[in-house]
Formats: sequence, structure tokens, C-alpha cells
Amino acid sequence: MIFRGDCVLLLRRSSDQRIAPDAWQCPVGKQDPGEPIEETLVREVYEETGLAVQTAIPLGDHTTEIVADGETTMWRQHDFLAETDAADVVLSDEHRDFRWVPLARLGEFPDLAPQVRVAISRGREARDVRETRPPDDAA
Repeated sequence: MIFRGDCVLLLRRSSDQRIAPDAWQCPVGKQDPGEPIEETLVREVYEETGLAVQTAIPLGDHTTEIVADGETTMWRQHDFLAETDAADVVLSDEHRDFRWVPLARLGEFPDLAPQVRVAISRGREARDVRETRPPDDAA
């Protein structure tokens, strides 16, 4: 997930998407064969949003179930905390809308998938830990 200050970026999928049409989600993407996962993150975020991420902290991965056209597929989802100062998003054809949502207002998006809520929660926890940790040179 991508944070800008106290807001997280949500993208609304286009109506013609086979998987989760019209659903709100964080930027996602598919890893190319042989591509390091960190490069996938940078590439997919740029392709879907036009944003260059400044920080990418791995938060873990898990398997998630995706249903499309009546077929169930298991996907490995890698969650990262990414941050940007940029506010202008340039959407790909996969999405039709975006919002920078304050964390306190995520309840206004009741159709967020459980795995998206888990990823955002992991990102929030990682940011909280990082912000409360003393600087490395503080002794």
C-alpha cells in the first residue's frame, strides 16, 4: 500500500475488469518471471498510478483466494509499505478512480477485501513502529 502522510491510496477497478470489477483496492500487480519482487513493486506502482515510490518496506506475504468467472485461483500476495509525497495519480486502464483516504475514514469503504484491510493494517503498524523508533545515531 502507498501512504502519503496519514492517507492511503485506494484505486477503483474499471467495470470491465475480469477480477473484482468496480472494487476498491491498493495497487497490485503480477511479478514477471525472474523479476525481483522489489522491482515488481516499483514497476507496478508506476504502471498503475504514475507514482514513483520513495520507500518500500516488505511487510510479509500470504496466499489469497481470487475468484473470477466462477474459477478460484490461489495467489501469493506480497505486502509492502511504500510512501510518496506526490498527490497526482495517473490511472491506467485497469482503474477508473482513486482516493487518498485518511486512515480514520477507511470505514467508508465497506467493500474493501479482507486482505486489503490486513495489508493496510500491516502498513499502519510498520509506520507507527518506524516513527516511534529513536534515530540510529541517538545514543
